[in-house]
Amino acid sequence: MEIVRQARSRNVFFILFLVASMTIFAIPLWSLFRFAYNDDTFSYIPIVPIVTGYLLFQRRDEIVGRRPGESFLAGIALIGVGGLLFLVSRLLGDRLAPTSSMFFVGISFAIVTAGGFGLYAGDRALRRMSFPFFFLLFMAPFPQAILDPIVLFLQRWSAEASDILFRVSGIPVFRDQFVFSLPGITIEVAKECSGIRSSLSLLLLSLLSGHLYLRTGWAKAVLLVAIIPITIIKNAVRIFTLTAIAVYIDPRILGSVAHQRGGIPIFFLALVLLGLVLWALMKLERSGKKSPTPGNPVDADPV
Repeated sequence: MEIVRQARSRNVFFILFLVASMTIFAIPLWSLFRFAYNDDTFSYIPIVPIVTGYLLFQRRDEIVGRRPGESFLAGIALIGVGGLLFLVSRLLGDRLAPTSSMFFVGISFAIVTAGGFGLYAGDRALRRMSFPFFFLLFMAPFPQAILDPIVLFLQRWSAEASDILFRVSGIPVFRDQFVFSLPGITIEVAKECSGIRSSLSLLLLSLLSGHLYLRTGWAKAVLLVAIIPITIIKNAVRIFTLTAIAVYIDPRILGSVAHQRGGIPIFFLALVLLGLVLWALMKLERSGKKSPTPGNPVDADPV
C-alpha cells in the first residue's frame, strides 16, 4: 500500500508540475508560436512538440513512475538550468533581439519539460527517452549568430554548384562572386537562395529518420551530414532551371509565382535524395549485421 500511495503522490505532483509549467510558459510560448508563424524560416517550430509527444506516446509502455530509491537528480538539475534560462530571458526582456528572445523561451521550456519528466520517471527513464527531449530543443529558433554563417555557407556553395551546371550545359556565363551575367539577364544568388528553410526541415527529417530506421551512430551521422550536399544540389538545380527558362523561354519567370514558390517541387527532389541515402544506409547496416566476424563464423553446410 505504501508503494501505491507513493506512486499516486508522484502522479499528483507531476500533474501539478505540468499545470504550473504551462501556466508560467503560456504567454511566452504563445509569443514563440506567433513568431514562428510570421517567420517562414522557423515555421516548423509548432510541429516539434507534436513529434516529441508522438515519440513519447510510441514508447509509453516503457514510461513508468520512478521506483523507490531511484535517482532523480538529473531532473532537478534540468529544471534548475531551464528555470535559470527562463529568468534570464525575462530579465533581459526587450534588450534581446526577437530571435534570441525566442531562443531562450524555446530552450528553457524544452529543458524544464525534460527535467519534469526526469523528476517523475527517474534518471534511467530520462536516459531512455533522451532523443524525444533532444528533439524538443528544436523548439528554440537558431540565433542569428549561428544562422548567418550557415546561410552564407549555403549561399556560397549553391553559387559554386550553379556555376558548374551553367558551364556544363554550355550556357554562356560571366560570374562575379554571387552575381551571374547570362545572355539577356543578370541574376544574383541571394541569401534567400541558400535554402535555409528547407535545410532546417531536412535536418529535422534526418534526425527523426535516423532515430526511427537506423541503429548505428555512424549511419545516423552520415545521414545527417548528407543534408549539406543534398541542400546544395537542390539549390543549384532550382537556380539553374529557373535561369535557363529565363534565358531561352521567358525572362518574366524570375518575377513570377514559379520563382517565389518554385522551391516546393524541388524540395521533393531533396526528399528523394535523402530517402535514397537512408535506404543505402539501411542496406549497409543489414549487410554488416549478416557479415561474419572473427571468432563467430557463419553457418556452413555439413561436409
